[in-house]
Amino acid sequence: MGNHSASMVEFGPQTHVLVTGGAGFLGSALVDLLLSRNCSVTVVDDLSNGSLRNLAVKDPRLTVRTFRIGDPTFSATVHEEVRQADAVFHLASPIGVQLAHQERFAVTRSIIESGFAVIEACRYHRRPLLFTSSSEVYGSGRDRPIIEADPVTTDLRPRWGYAAAKAAIEHLVAGLFFEFGIPTWIVRPFNMAGPRQSPATGLVLPVFVHAALKGEPLIVHDDGEQRRAFLHVADAAEGLLLVMQSRSLHGRPVNLGGSEPVQIGNLAKMVVDAAKTNAPIVMKPSNAVYGDRFAVTYDRVPDTNLLTTVTGWRAVRSTRQTILDCIEHMRIERVTA
Repeated sequence: MGNHSASMVEFGPQTHVLVTGGAGFLGSALVDLLLSRNCSVTVVDDLSNGSLRNLAVKDPRLTVRTFRIGDPTFSATVHEEVRQADAVFHLASPIGVQLAHQERFAVTRSIIESGFAVIEACRYHRRPLLFTSSSEVYGSGRDRPIIEADPVTTDLRPRWGYAAAKAAIEHLVAGLFFEFGIPTWIVRPFNMAGPRQSPATGLVLPVFVHAALKGEPLIVHDDGEQRRAFLHVADAAEGLLLVMQSRSLHGRPVNLGGSEPVQIGNLAKMVVDAAKTNAPIVMKPSNAVYGDRFAVTYDRVPDTNLLTTVTGWRAVRSTRQTILDCIEHMRIERVTA
């Protein structure tokens, strides 16, 4: 691609893409999509959340590097991988509310260190960058769909260290575009789900599915009336590519999420029904699980009109299909484990 960043990215046989966190849940879905477009791909992943089993490691177009982004030992390596890429997706990040609550220092530090390492390399080599932030930056949520212009709110309760770090990296990513003219995109994913999502992350849908398949209680926090909208990971990957192909979204936050709000109590019932089990559903106060300093979120549903209007993107897989795909994958994993 030379020494100058393109104002948008086309994905095809001549495109080489770097994906950090590419062995993880969303990252591997993105890698699958890029390979289907005949791109060549380099994945950098420390395998703390991801797995090589998620990747087509025998595909000659795929290169996998296993190290931690942000480790100073690999600074030169990060620069070299970015230099060779036509486009960079920075997805590498700690995952899960529970981890963010329990290990605030490590999680916040990891997001900032890895983000800065990638951003600095993209600045130096002038490479287009898409950063996946998080809907956590919106804080405890709203009683209506959340738009990108809604304020980013955090306080010093442990959970929000994750959100604050993501927001800080957003500012750096925006600065790459507005101050250095390097094309960047900021995506704020809401609840994604589907195949390859691990219950170890503490994310609600794989946790529910794991419990249902074992016949164990599905633990619903508080009154279960809090709403989320779940997006199938394959639809999410399509959204990421479409965002990076849009000039008008340079340097702007873009929501990426589902369009079918569901109460978490009802989600548990949907999982039990889809898994065809008699697993019980148990209500439990969130502070009994996380302690009194836990920051509770209520309704967190995205308004995705910006993404749809600019790119034409729409989610095509329903919440039920997402649940069924999660169940099928987890059943296969149990058989092959």
